[in-house]
Amino acid sequence: MSQARNEVLSHIRGLHTDFANTQAHSQWLQRFQQAPEAWGVVHELLTENNEEVVHHFAAHTLVTKLQAGDMPSQGSITQDLMGYLSNFWRGPASVRRQIVVAMIDSILWQEPDKDSPWLMSCLSKFTESMQALPCLLELLHAIPEESMNKKVVVPPARRSTFAVNMLQHTGSVFEALSKASQANEMCAYEALRAFARWLQLQQADPTLRAQKKTSAKVGGYSADVVARRVVHEHPLFQKASQIIANVKSSNIEMLRASADVMSEAHLLSTETSPQARAMLLVIVQAIVAASTQLWPELSQYTEKFMDPDCELATRAAIIGRLVSELGPAFHRIRIADGAEAVYTAQFPPTSPTEAMGALIEVALLFVTLRHISLSKCGVDFWYAVLGQHQGAAAEEDDPWQDSSQLSSDRRGFDPWGSDRDLEADLARRKAECQLLEDCIMKMVQASWKAVRYPAEPDQEEYLDWDEFVRYREVCSMNITEACIVVTPRKIIELIGEMLERICAQSPMAWQDLDACIFVLTGVASKAPAGQDTVIPRLIDLLPEFPYHTQGFKALLFRNSASRLVLFTSGYLALHPEPMKKILKFLTSNHLPAIPSLPVVPEKEAMKYSQALACDALKMVLTSARKIIVTADNGTMWPEVVTAVIPLVQDDRLFVDSKAQLIFGIGHILSMLEDWEKLEHMLDMFVSRMEQAVLPLLASLPPEPLGSRAQKTTSDKKAPPVLKLYIASVSSVYSMPPRDPTLPPADHHPVLAVVEKHFSIIEKVCLHHTQYDDLMEQLNMAVCYILGFAREYVPKSSIFVPLVRLLARCCEQHPQPFYMGLIKQCIGFFAPANAEDMNYMLVELTGLYIVPVVRHLNSANAVSAPIAGASYEMLAEAFRHYCLSLLAIRNSTWFADVLDATVTVLPRLCEESQAVYEKAITAAMRFLRNVLMWGDPQTSSNNPMPEFQELQQVAQAVIGETQLPNGVCLPRLVKAMIQILVATASNGILKSDVIPTLAEVLRTLLQGPFAFKAGQLLEEGLRSLPSPLSSIMRPSDIQSLLQSLRVDMSDAHRFTLAVLGVAEQFAVTLKRAQFSG
Repeated sequence: MSQARNEVLSHIRGLHTDFANTQAHSQWLQRFQQAPEAWGVVHELLTENNEEVVHHFAAHTLVTKLQAGDMPSQGSITQDLMGYLSNFWRGPASVRRQIVVAMIDSILWQEPDKDSPWLMSCLSKFTESMQALPCLLELLHAIPEESMNKKVVVPPARRSTFAVNMLQHTGSVFEALSKASQANEMCAYEALRAFARWLQLQQADPTLRAQKKTSAKVGGYSADVVARRVVHEHPLFQKASQIIANVKSSNIEMLRASADVMSEAHLLSTETSPQARAMLLVIVQAIVAASTQLWPELSQYTEKFMDPDCELATRAAIIGRLVSELGPAFHRIRIADGAEAVYTAQFPPTSPTEAMGALIEVALLFVTLRHISLSKCGVDFWYAVLGQHQGAAAEEDDPWQDSSQLSSDRRGFDPWGSDRDLEADLARRKAECQLLEDCIMKMVQASWKAVRYPAEPDQEEYLDWDEFVRYREVCSMNITEACIVVTPRKIIELIGEMLERICAQSPMAWQDLDACIFVLTGVASKAPAGQDTVIPRLIDLLPEFPYHTQGFKALLFRNSASRLVLFTSGYLALHPEPMKKILKFLTSNHLPAIPSLPVVPEKEAMKYSQALACDALKMVLTSARKIIVTADNGTMWPEVVTAVIPLVQDDRLFVDSKAQLIFGIGHILSMLEDWEKLEHMLDMFVSRMEQAVLPLLASLPPEPLGSRAQKTTSDKKAPPVLKLYIASVSSVYSMPPRDPTLPPADHHPVLAVVEKHFSIIEKVCLHHTQYDDLMEQLNMAVCYILGFAREYVPKSSIFVPLVRLLARCCEQHPQPFYMGLIKQCIGFFAPANAEDMNYMLVELTGLYIVPVVRHLNSANAVSAPIAGASYEMLAEAFRHYCLSLLAIRNSTWFADVLDATVTVLPRLCEESQAVYEKAITAAMRFLRNVLMWGDPQTSSNNPMPEFQELQQVAQAVIGETQLPNGVCLPRLVKAMIQILVATASNGILKSDVIPTLAEVLRTLLQGPFAFKAGQLLEEGLRSLPSPLSSIMRPSDIQSLLQSLRVDMSDAHRFTLAVLGVAEQFAVTLKRAQFSG
């Protein structure tokens, strides 16, 4: 044993000193922990060595083995652990902690009737002397945690029983904690932490869990310790409230522990009973007292931003966390008190109503603080109040519930309670609005103040622009939700009053105008369009606002103007005059001005500002395109297009922003009813964009470099002019249906333009395949063009050259989006069942899938995204009977692809399941589709001879045809078993592999191959290697097959049955791993 000990010591020391081989040492030690001989070595290390790192590893090994259920073969593990612990009463704390956890884990593997005696024995032993108190506190802190720890692989029912047995001694535990807390400051801290965990453990009470499940229908719930006033009268709870109330002088770690106590306590009740109110009142009074202490310092930070890491912020964050959690409780109390109760803030409060009024002011104060994390605490409080008002129920994770039962419960879980009486719920909310309206309006005003930028953002040391922008969106969500209580009209009127006051000032405060715009855009979508005067007034004033030209504020206020236009584009589409005014402002003033603004520290700010402005212009062009095309007797749209094109060609704008403008132009052109004029205008637009491309093309070599081509741009992205050119080609899409009164068109205008410019497009593509961003854009463009012109594509002479061009590009630099495009084409054209198109689609499918499958079965690697996209394409092709029949009957590639797929699937699962999951599931869907076409039930309602022929050839290729590696059926069944075992071995049970595998098995067992597949499945399960053979005895296999046949009619139950087998395999393999 000493040799093994010395080897372990060598690797432990190497782990902390030999940094070049850290991973190798770690892996060796992990393997050692799973070995049976580890028990003896651990005993030596814990009793004969003095190094802390060695002790820590030995104690951690105890925990690892006991959590996995790997018990020692001889001796009493409980006595051994107690002996180890006696050596470490004084520490080190990390070692003592691990041994205590191991003690609890060992008890979880013993009979439940030993739980109570064990706990009482520990309480007795650890309260005998002062030196044992750290062990006591460590034990009482760890018991609740380990009862919820799913790493301990005992059944959930055992965890639940253990927790309930522990709860029987809550009184004794609380008394022990109270006494221990009086020893010294450190014991008081540990006692508070343990007390918080035991409050959390009360959630395991079966009565409380039952109350929770029915609380939505029959009212709230309260834990027994709340109903009996045990919690809020307990000395530790009182101590925690005093520590919180003295926030400025209390130790920060003690504050955090006390906050944990408060947090766990209020979660134990959702009632408004006197007992629950008494406990909540103590918490609220402590929070109010703490906020009163901090207010003189915090009040300095409602305008300037606070240092996010200062001590004041740290202390306030602890109080803010409690505030954020009290929203639901405040809502319940406010509704229960009714209209008779008047909440007036008083500091310090002398009555419950004054305490609740003070809580409102504290929550509002947190909202207005210039510290993102602290402000979010107040925002979360009000969000919870609004959520409670709407009746949203939080879904809680129950660690003591069986996972299968939990999944079943979640399938029926509806956070909005759809099984409630809707009329009664509407009446409830209507009554609550009257009680909540006043405080919610205060929240809106506080939120308006919170979302204001500093007047001089450049001078704020602690302003994080990105974080503040995200925070504003969170506030906007709250303001939007507030509309259910106070109506959008009231919020708009409130902002209108503020707006008038701001506009009357000289100079106008830009940050206040920005906040008004921000709030209005958040609620505008909730209000009936055009029924207020505030938004029209704001739109009218927009071009006249004093826009700054220096500093960060210049860019921020321009963003605000863009945001207003973006959110009111629907209104502008209905009102031509304001729309014309805004379009002129955007094209002649707003957008040209933004690139000229000075550079700001935030490197992405200018890009964001341009994107927002261009998006606003595009949205107006899109929303108002019908009006623009017909306005001024058809003379307006050429002027608009003429005004936008120079912006597209402005080199100061980012390429992505200019692309938005290109599609805005496309939306205008798409509304032209005269297709000849549309084709002419699009041709002119593309030709104009082509001028910027020609110099670049002139510098290219005569022949493409193909796979040898390298990215030459500094950012490794395609030259912007090429991306804009491709965007212009595909800018016209989503055209309205052609007027039936017009003469029928013999071609599509967009296809005609593509054909006319194909030589340039081809050169752009073949010489730049190395730029994935450009090629992906090209594929998306082709997808849009073919999708919206699908009726004309089969007769167009450009389709074949276009897809062959893409195939050449893919051959040079393969990427998954090429296969994605073919999949889309199959979806577009296969339903039409045109013979020529069908042959083309089958040819394209084979062209892309064959090299991928060939490489998967060889040493040449194929990227997982490409493999996944290829099999997704193949599965889509075999979803259509016409393509399936052609591929099986006529193609030269199908048999090889089928054969190779069945061969490669098990290997992919065994070696790289997590990486190739998408490819594996798509390949199995392809196999299932082939099996389904062979099932007579698939074509039972369709007498077409093609279906009958497809059925015959599909059955033959699965069950009779001699493929390169043999007949498919027996290999397919074997492959499914191998995938099942591999998935269990990898522990990836929550992926889509098992459900998809279940679909294949179900199709096999209920179609024409049912009898033979059943026999093969039985043979395969009988041949499983050890240790799986121990749980797949002949009787077990027969029972499993019978269960699968019973569940055959229900796809969901069948999947659960297969998942159950995989889980059983996984547990068996894991236990075998730890037992050696």
